[in-house]
Amino acid sequence: EKALLREFHRLDVYLNTPLPEEIDQDSVEDITISKRKFLDGDHLTLADCNLLPKLHIIKIAAKKYRDFEIPADMTGVWRYLNNAYACDEFSHTCPADEEIEHTYASV
Repeated sequence: EKALLREFHRLDVYLNTPLPEEIDQDSVEDITISKRKFLDGDHLTLADCNLLPKLHIIKIAAKKYRDFEIPADMTGVWRYLNNAYACDEFSHTCPADEEIEHTYASV
């Protein structure tokens, strides 16, 4: 569980760190937390299509079989997942929670 939390923390830090294009050099505001929806901005990319299904599976299977939940203070990870769930492209292609639970029952 420690290793999983460490990787979630690394992802959370990345997702909360503003991308260069989010920072306006001429602005008086300091942007300290990213507001982007996905890994590389506000549009799904191939990298998101690779990572998001895995995160969804971990979220469902780890809760069911290890009583592990992604910590609520990992705001970047939760923003990322919630933005994905709001996209039809993602939410309509995710397997049902029961299907994930059945598939990972023996793991």
